[in-house]
Amino acid sequence: MPLLTFIANNWQRALPALAIVGVIAWLVAFHADPTSARALFAALLVIYMVHQTEEHLWPGGFRQFTNAHLFKSGNPDWPVDIDGVALVNIVYVWVPLALAVIWPEELRWIGLSWVALTLVNGIIHVVTTLRFRVYNPGLVTSIVMFLPFTLYVLYHEVATGALSGIEVAALLVAGVLLHIPVAALFVVPYLHRRQAHA
Repeated sequence: MPLLTFIANNWQRALPALAIVGVIAWLVAFHADPTSARALFAALLVIYMVHQTEEHLWPGGFRQFTNAHLFKSGNPDWPVDIDGVALVNIVYVWVPLALAVIWPEELRWIGLSWVALTLVNGIIHVVTTLRFRVYNPGLVTSIVMFLPFTLYVLYHEVATGALSGIEVAALLVAGVLLHIPVAALFVVPYLHRRQAHA
């Protein structure tokens, strides 16, 4: 089995261990300065791993839920497929946040933009549940972790004078716009096939 295929099929199985290691590493590295930019970005990365566990491992089913309720494709693995889910969650989530942890000053706006992306993601989970009146994988961690943490980060940055109200508004816009490439990854092939069949 090619390495990329193996990763796409199995990455989510590593999430609990990664999250536990991440929590321990965070406590060791940032217990003395838990609100530094590096600490906040690192915490978001760990929180995201817990969220991804709910979406894709236990109880899992995010891919199937999206295909059934949003796309109504009749195919549990299309257009949101295994490869696309791995690409988004590893490359689009882990990599930018990891880079922001390594270079928190140089990549501060990247880290903050991903904080806003996470806030918007959490809101989307809540709205989706209200729309379909059914649990969607990722809802619990969105309510318990995403929304409180991201709102705290933005509040903290404003309270310390590191962000202005206008900058927060711009970040929220960025959080919405950052979802466009993710949506396009699945919507474009869906519309293309639909148009071809029409």
